[in-house]
Amino acid sequence: MNVADGGALARTAILDGLREDPREPLAAWCDQHRILNQTYASEPGRWRTDRTPYLKEILDDFSPSSRVETVVVMKGTQLGFTEALSNMIGYIIHRAPGPAMMVQPTQGLAKRYSKQRLATMIQDMPVLTGLVADPRARDSGNTTLAKNFDGGVLFIAGANSAADLRSAPVRFLLLDEVDAYPYDVDDEGDPIELAVNRTKTFARRKILIGSTPTTKDVSRIEREFKKGDQRRYYLPCPHCDEMQPLQWKQIQWQSDDNGHKPDTVIYACPHCGGVITENHKPAMLAAGEWRAEAAENDKDGRRRSYHISSLYSPWETWPDLVEKWLEAQRDQNLLKTFINTALGECWDEAANRIEPHELENRAEPYRLREIPMGGLVLTAGVDVQDNRLEVVVWAWGRDLEAWVIDWHVFHGEPASRELWTELEKYLKKPIQHESGAALSIAAVAVDSGGHYTQTVYEFCRRRKHIIAIKGQSIRNKAIYGRPSFVDVTTKGKTLRGSARVFPVGSDTAKGYIYGCFGIETGPGSLHYSRDLSSEFYEQLTSEKLVTRYHKGHPRHEWIKPHRKRNEVLDCTVYALAAAHHLGINRYREIDWNHLEESVCPRNQSLFEAGAIDNSKEDGVIPPPAKRTRSRARGGFVSQW
Repeated sequence: MNVADGGALARTAILDGLREDPREPLAAWCDQHRILNQTYASEPGRWRTDRTPYLKEILDDFSPSSRVETVVVMKGTQLGFTEALSNMIGYIIHRAPGPAMMVQPTQGLAKRYSKQRLATMIQDMPVLTGLVADPRARDSGNTTLAKNFDGGVLFIAGANSAADLRSAPVRFLLLDEVDAYPYDVDDEGDPIELAVNRTKTFARRKILIGSTPTTKDVSRIEREFKKGDQRRYYLPCPHCDEMQPLQWKQIQWQSDDNGHKPDTVIYACPHCGGVITENHKPAMLAAGEWRAEAAENDKDGRRRSYHISSLYSPWETWPDLVEKWLEAQRDQNLLKTFINTALGECWDEAANRIEPHELENRAEPYRLREIPMGGLVLTAGVDVQDNRLEVVVWAWGRDLEAWVIDWHVFHGEPASRELWTELEKYLKKPIQHESGAALSIAAVAVDSGGHYTQTVYEFCRRRKHIIAIKGQSIRNKAIYGRPSFVDVTTKGKTLRGSARVFPVGSDTAKGYIYGCFGIETGPGSLHYSRDLSSEFYEQLTSEKLVTRYHKGHPRHEWIKPHRKRNEVLDCTVYALAAAHHLGINRYREIDWNHLEESVCPRNQSLFEAGAIDNSKEDGVIPPPAKRTRSRARGGFVSQW
């Protein structure tokens, strides 16, 4: 290439960069160019926005000429949203070339979307086939997960790969089914934030976030929807013209002794009581409009959020939805699926929810670092964060009744020896018992799963009653398991004095703790001091048990809502593991009797209760028996 050719190429590149964004709205482009393939579309042929008029505004928001920057769609199914995403990609390639990224929940789904829907769309649309490099050509740059086109590139990424999300800066970002994304990808954080960070260098970026919701309070799409202006699609009643969003509670149908009759379904207008049938739907959709119900959240007009259910779908009829609803009444998993996918609403795991204020209202008048009479054994859990150590101390009594004794935070660098020295002094300090005795913490469990694993091993190595633990989110995993040795020779033999790490079934422990929340007194109940702040209860109840599906099978997972802290819950799990390390879950009646005698000798307790009068010579109490270790492990008094 000569100098003249190089200059021409440079001028062309500069002019392309200065070229104004197209003013053509995306919805109009779709009507003119988009072709739907019969393999994936129930109505193949040319795209018609008037078939799904509720998508017009959403599509136009994504046009470069629109000042909207972030579009959030919380939706049901059978609404045409997946094809709308493909429309956006086609528009970028044809009219607004630039770096773009589409993110699917997994790399597998990303490859499937690329090979099936995306490749089919490019093949079917003449305006695109000449712009995207032929994947069969050498050095085309066109692979399954990267599509080069004139003026830009499209990355198709999986949310389960941090490397994919960090690949390159992008102007256009499309995030599909975000509620199926992992909550922490490769220990690098939230995949949505990782992906959005790729767009920060572009002043006129476009971000679309869409998904059917899952569980209340942990649903990503619900969180993003609430950040926006919360738009709903209002339709006019064919009888009174009052505008209204469609709601499931207005769906009615007949039933008799022979059962329900879904084919009689009607929609009852809440304003005039008029009967609306499926036949009215197309005209109502055409006359509908989006209305913001929280306009104060979008003062600059750059963030819009939409909610729409399958009641609006041209392909999902109201009788079909009634049949699904009736079938779901016999199975809670089906009901959850109906709420999520048909109504586009979050499922509330009411049976597994506990509100922080409910526990705080049960707080008792004992002080922190004072052990009530029922507490006999102390254990502690230590959580290691990047800038602090957090400790929660619990006292355990008969039948695993427990009391919170202290919650303390040590701020500092966990890599420094000084912070661990400070922790050790704290753990060695005896705590006053209501009987007058002083108890030391019998066992401590320290989390080794963070960034300071080796530091934790070194701290626990020569301290008999301090163990390193590693949480494992495995179904039905024992709360406390068999340890593994971490120090070995080059030949794989365990070194003498090797540090040990104990596995902890975190999910099992959390299930046990949450089960105890419902017990107010007696065996298994948990007690709280009035000295504890509201933050303690917020963290203790921070996680929710949700049901997710893997290959069609439901499984339960503990999920922490975005930006909530859960160190208190983690420390409590570790303290419970330390209690199991001592074996108090297997204590017999005689073991508890020995512990009670060592903490509060019988004659002493009778004297304090006034049952013995020491004013008489024959009533003098003999000195308490020498305090010894009970037969139960961990029954020490005033000893480390």
